[in-house]
Amino acid sequence: GQALAVAPGVNTQTDSPAGGSRSSISINGMKTGWSNIAGNANDGTVMVTFDGVPMIDPAYGVWGSTEVPQMSMIKGIVVTYGPGYPINRWFNNIGGSINFLPLQPTAKAGASIGGFYGSFNTRGVHFNVRTGNIDGWSAIIAGGVTSAGNYLTGYGFNNPSNNYAYYAKVIKRFHGGHFSFGAYAARGVAYRPLPIPVSPNANVTVNGVNANGNPNPGPIYSQQTTGFYTTIPYSVYWKEAFNTSYILYSKFYDHLSRSLTLHNLLWYRHGSREHLHYNTYSPSALNQYYLAKSDTYGDKLYFTDRLPWNTVSFGGYVLNNKYNSLLEYYNPTQASPINGVPVYGSLAVPNGDSHSSYLYITDLAAFIQDDIQPVSNVRITPGLRVVTFNTNFVNNEASRFPLNGYNNGVNSYGISGDRQPNSSTSFTDVEPSIGVNWQITPNVSVYANYSTAYKAPAGATGTYAHILASSLRPQSSTQYQFGVKAYVPHDGLLNRASFGANYYHLNDTNEIIPVPVVSHLYSLFASGSSTFSGVNLYFEDDPLYNLHVFSNLSFEKAVYSNYVNPHGVSYDGLPVSNVPAQTANIGAYYQWYHAGVVYEPRIWWQYTGAQNIYNNNIGAPTNQKLPAFGIWNAALRVNIGHQYLVAALRKLSVNLDVLNVLNKQYNSYQYISGGGYYGVAGQMLAEPGMPRAVYVSLEGQFG
Repeated sequence: GQALAVAPGVNTQTDSPAGGSRSSISINGMKTGWSNIAGNANDGTVMVTFDGVPMIDPAYGVWGSTEVPQMSMIKGIVVTYGPGYPINRWFNNIGGSINFLPLQPTAKAGASIGGFYGSFNTRGVHFNVRTGNIDGWSAIIAGGVTSAGNYLTGYGFNNPSNNYAYYAKVIKRFHGGHFSFGAYAARGVAYRPLPIPVSPNANVTVNGVNANGNPNPGPIYSQQTTGFYTTIPYSVYWKEAFNTSYILYSKFYDHLSRSLTLHNLLWYRHGSREHLHYNTYSPSALNQYYLAKSDTYGDKLYFTDRLPWNTVSFGGYVLNNKYNSLLEYYNPTQASPINGVPVYGSLAVPNGDSHSSYLYITDLAAFIQDDIQPVSNVRITPGLRVVTFNTNFVNNEASRFPLNGYNNGVNSYGISGDRQPNSSTSFTDVEPSIGVNWQITPNVSVYANYSTAYKAPAGATGTYAHILASSLRPQSSTQYQFGVKAYVPHDGLLNRASFGANYYHLNDTNEIIPVPVVSHLYSLFASGSSTFSGVNLYFEDDPLYNLHVFSNLSFEKAVYSNYVNPHGVSYDGLPVSNVPAQTANIGAYYQWYHAGVVYEPRIWWQYTGAQNIYNNNIGAPTNQKLPAFGIWNAALRVNIGHQYLVAALRKLSVNLDVLNVLNKQYNSYQYISGGGYYGVAGQMLAEPGMPRAVYVSLEGQFG
């Protein structure tokens, strides 16, 4: 999230300083991530891949940042704005895509090892080892582990987290092509703090509530009374979240002839999310257990034919996905009668809400894309893709929890959260696109593109469990954009300077918007369509040979052309929540060399404009705003020359990073509560941004 935040039009929000916790990431207002839920109409609209392999299960469609917790093995990140071209599009690219490019096997053997330590007891180590080329084979293995506390602490508990990630890849090169095998495993575990009340309320104390739901005596809990970053005691509330992702994949590339090439990707992914939850503010749901598991396998095959005036690519993919969701609320201190005998709540027999279901998905896609160059400086890229989304929903509630009934019937023990019977859906849609690039001069080009894309109804089993399947439709986006890019090799203070300006307009339709409510999590949904439009600008330059400056600035307007809350009330025309009106990144770094050592100080400023707040209490957007905030950051990198190092050590670097240098207090996210947390509806809850943090890292490279 922090790495992506410096890209134009990209905004991130997180509640922890380390990779074990979750983040929300948006590209021009379209989102993915688990950091918060209130009012996220566009969550799951950004595809995320690792080395080109989907990291997201098709059922829910949302990526967790804990799936890439170790940036040491990532050499680059590619961000696509909007659906992109058919050749690179997957099953939920309607808002954009992010591809994490890991380190690759190299021709020469080598290795690196590093570690870091910093604020909130953040610490970790990482490594990579490369075999080099051995008879056409080359391999790499990399990994890292991190543990950290949190800047959100209170009453002796620091909401700790830990994570690991490991990656290996083997490539065999042969005449005309290559094939490779890759494996990736990542896991993040973090205690997730509650949003904090902004203002005091006498009904919310740090000691929770009693069995009758009345507040226990104690300090009134809010940012204004108990501290801006203070969380409640572990004995009153805690939530531990586990996120795991395992990926196996193989790539094959071969020149079948002088002009025809074959590309194939075969992959398997297992993902799981697990929550353990203890909440004395809600005695009837004192404990929560949640487990979502996803298994996906698929194959993508396409050909590229290079013709005299154009290059045609055609092919497609097929994938299958099984998604299993289990949710239980129970209180082991409370008993309800079964056949006249009191039975205490447990995992086996939950006496609160429960949910159990499966969703089976088969996705098919076929595309053709042309790359036409009628003249050397004009490129036209038309494309057409046909997609099919097939689902089969299985309500497993009665089988898993036979004692629970819908709406807590007379003969039921707990409350069944699943409202709908077994169902199936099948959707087929056509996605046209076209892009044009005109290189006016060797250093100036203009471009424009148009694309349409679809994704299956969002929300996995939660959607199918609460909404009639016959009323569901694929979510879709239609986007057009145009822009200009320029490069200046040298002109006065402009040296290797680049500039870009881009305007975009995106319509997002058939949105299914989860609205958390007190009675049952995600049991209500709003519906809507929204429009995003804005401008992204960027500029970078080397005014001196050893000075680099960079900046980007984004302006965005996002409104609901249509919004109906779960109670049928229309809020058409209101702004989309949690979309900053502006974002900016401005910075510089300087390099100088002295006595075999290179010093590189950096400074940058990140600005997030005002964004509108969502009201969970009425299930609707509002015109209320979270204030804008700007954060200064600084760093110093020192690269020590080889003359000071032992022979095997090729390079040694030391980094000092200071984030939020001025220790600014700000809230990165706010919403109006529906009473799900703390039992008080209508109060403003917030997630604070990180205070000043200092980190020191060391890395040595060998070979």
